[in-house]
Amino acid sequence: MFRNLCIFGLLLVSSPCFGEDPIRTLAEVQALSDERALTALPVRVEAVVLYAAPARGDMIIHDGTAACYSYVPSEIWSQNNSPRTGDRCEFVATTASTGITPNLNLHSFTPLRRGEIPAPRLLLADEIFSSRMDAAWVEVPAVVLGVESGGLAFTLTVEVYGKTFKADVPHSPDAITRTAALIQRPARMRAILGSVYNSQQQLVGRHFFVPSFDDIMPIAPVVNVNDVPLLLVNQLLTRNFSPTDLVRVDGVVTQVDAGGFYLRDKSGSARVLSVMSEKLKPGYQVSVQGYGAIAQYRPMLRATKVEILAEVTLPPPIPMDFSFSRDNSMMQMELVSVEADFLNSRHIHDEWILQCRATETVFEVILPDGVAPMPQLVSGDRLKLTGICELTTTHPLPRIEWINGFRIRLADSSAIVVLSHAPWWTTGRLIAALGVMTGMTVLGFWGTWFFGRAVRKQARVIGEKLSDEAVNDERDRMARDLHDTLEQQLAGVALQLDGLDKMAKIDASQISARLGLARRMLRHTRVEARRSVWDLRSKVLEVQGLGAALRSMAVGASSEEGPQILLEIAELGRPLPAGADFHLLRIAQEALANAIKHAAAWEVHISLGETADSVVLTIRDDGRGFPVAALEVQNTTHFGILGMQERVGKMGANLDIQSSPSHGCTISVTLLNSSTL
Repeated sequence: MFRNLCIFGLLLVSSPCFGEDPIRTLAEVQALSDERALTALPVRVEAVVLYAAPARGDMIIHDGTAACYSYVPSEIWSQNNSPRTGDRCEFVATTASTGITPNLNLHSFTPLRRGEIPAPRLLLADEIFSSRMDAAWVEVPAVVLGVESGGLAFTLTVEVYGKTFKADVPHSPDAITRTAALIQRPARMRAILGSVYNSQQQLVGRHFFVPSFDDIMPIAPVVNVNDVPLLLVNQLLTRNFSPTDLVRVDGVVTQVDAGGFYLRDKSGSARVLSVMSEKLKPGYQVSVQGYGAIAQYRPMLRATKVEILAEVTLPPPIPMDFSFSRDNSMMQMELVSVEADFLNSRHIHDEWILQCRATETVFEVILPDGVAPMPQLVSGDRLKLTGICELTTTHPLPRIEWINGFRIRLADSSAIVVLSHAPWWTTGRLIAALGVMTGMTVLGFWGTWFFGRAVRKQARVIGEKLSDEAVNDERDRMARDLHDTLEQQLAGVALQLDGLDKMAKIDASQISARLGLARRMLRHTRVEARRSVWDLRSKVLEVQGLGAALRSMAVGASSEEGPQILLEIAELGRPLPAGADFHLLRIAQEALANAIKHAAAWEVHISLGETADSVVLTIRDDGRGFPVAALEVQNTTHFGILGMQERVGKMGANLDIQSSPSHGCTISVTLLNSSTL
């Protein structure tokens, strides 16, 4: 009594239509319109379970009037014992419409007893796609063609009235054995006809729910194993063997996947569909019983039994040929190897698709996801690939003479070997770099033109100012030079001439000496004037520096009658103070002139060197020499020595003169780095 009260309470809570009598038969549920079914009408029926899949929340029940799909929430499964096929229960539910026809949302069920499953209806060929047959309990003639293991059920590929469908069978310990016994054998199959529909509840496909393997009943006799003929791969589906003939093929396994494996014998290779491939690996010698089946370019084999004979050496892969001649049909399903350049990749569902190029042929490589990590590849990597060749064509009919492509199916990522990595400078990067460089070049040209225009304008202004300043500086230098040399020397000559009148009255004998001195002073003034003019004309000192000017001076002063002039000129590591190079050159000129005219020297050594804190100019000759002490007396006849002293004074340098009669003369000028003009 308590149980009945609970059921009644659940019915009241679950039904929004309180006070309305519940629907008592599934035929009434199937007769509802979609609008009426969506109002969640209460349902209470006794029915037998035809199919139950707790993991998906699916249950199909039959009360003798009709079959109906029911959605079962997970909490209902956990609170009660899971019903099995054939259990009779009392169901409390509400109507819904989420498929092609009305269905149920289950709220509770109460197991009653084992019930009798109603007899199925024979489904005719023209009724398969009728919407009225949704969830119908039917019987059909079927041939099991293959199997796909995994997922929530055991999925068979079946042929019904010449069309191929999928049929789900619940998992069982003997599923593989039961399936192998059914391959290619005509049978009667009892099942629920399921619907595949889209979001607009439009029918787009059919499949079958089979309660158990007992509901697939073979009608053909079992073949005697001793009568099974042994064939080669190239004898499958030839003149004397049809898809209904059980045959045997022996060979070596070359590659294994979830749906079966690939087999090679001395005549070629073939695809073997089998649910018994888990224990196989490449290199196994096997014997396969099964039925030949139609496949593109080469028949395949649907296995009913696979026996491992031995483990042998895996045959080497065949190098891939890209000529696509008629003989290339023999490459179908062969284990091949190919070297190619990697282009790119994409991931679709449970596969990686790699696009590669060998010579001028672009092809795809299929790599299953989850078997091993996808290797890190970069476009341009050179790869060696080993896998199964699948020939392709772009023509409407897959005729052998129209084969124009292929793809490679790999077992896992170990079938990919990187031979060499792509160079960093790829085509894309080169194009990008050229684009950037072109843009920068255009910008640079524009910037150069724009700024060059401004610089040229400013340079003209600066040039005009510098030109004016240079002229003024040169004028000042010439004025100082003339003042220091010509003007002073001419003034000295004038003083000598002015003193002649007085000298004539006092001591006439001194007139001749005074005139001789005046002549020598004029001669020296003429030399100085000539040197000033030479300085104005010469560009060597200005352009090439002091060292080049000293060399030019030595070349100009050399002659066959004169002394040999030896140079030891070092390149200066730091610039001289402004004007210092001019004064050093003039000192060298004066010293060289004295050595040539007065010293009667055989050799003159001129050296220019540099120390850590000074620049040293030295002129040394091996002439007659003179007493240095005489220089300390104010003797106005030594105009050259006087000029040297004046120049070193202007530079802030030191002048050292070493000489004695018959021992030559050495003149050294030392300019400290801190010296300035």
